[in-house]
Amino acid sequence: MTNVEQFRPRNGYFLSLWAFFTISTLTYVNVLDYGFLGALPSITWGLLACSLCYLIFIHPKVIFSDEGLVIVNPMKKITLGWHETSQIDSKFTMYVIHQPSGVKFHAFAAQAPGRYHIRNVHPTEIRGMRLEDGGSIKAGESPRSNSGIAIAIARTRLEYFNQKGDIPGLTFADEFNRPGAVIALFLFLLAITTQIVQA
Repeated sequence: MTNVEQFRPRNGYFLSLWAFFTISTLTYVNVLDYGFLGALPSITWGLLACSLCYLIFIHPKVIFSDEGLVIVNPMKKITLGWHETSQIDSKFTMYVIHQPSGVKFHAFAAQAPGRYHIRNVHPTEIRGMRLEDGGSIKAGESPRSNSGIAIAIARTRLEYFNQKGDIPGLTFADEFNRPGAVIALFLFLLAITTQIVQA
């Protein structure tokens, strides 16, 4: 991949840090009250909660390149070439339609705002955007939303790809996040085991 650009919302870092701090504080209080062995179930449940927070808030991202894009969701990684991309739009999140199969792939990292968000968009914010349907935009295309930023980048890259015409597209791939699932399952089983042993 060439000319790589990565999109990941900043609020994901804030939410994950807040969650990590809250979970760590609660676990630490349990260790003070019951000792390390007595608080072992709390520690294992806290580790599971932290791993899930990582998968939900930090792991998701969208990687753009001249050849295509890679959508990294909590449990999936989808690689799409621009030559196989038929539509880029938003509904709840930014999505891309894979042209040969017609499957719609959503980007968890590029979440769209509520429909009333568009009332707060100032006309100067959409200056320079190529708008259709009488110059209106959907809430998901707002330049102040995660989906709007990701859509703008994706459409610009797709247009560049079509203009150049000699760039090979990425090979389509749909991969399951096996390491993330294994770690989460292991921590869940560990938490259940410690809970039963301590009972």
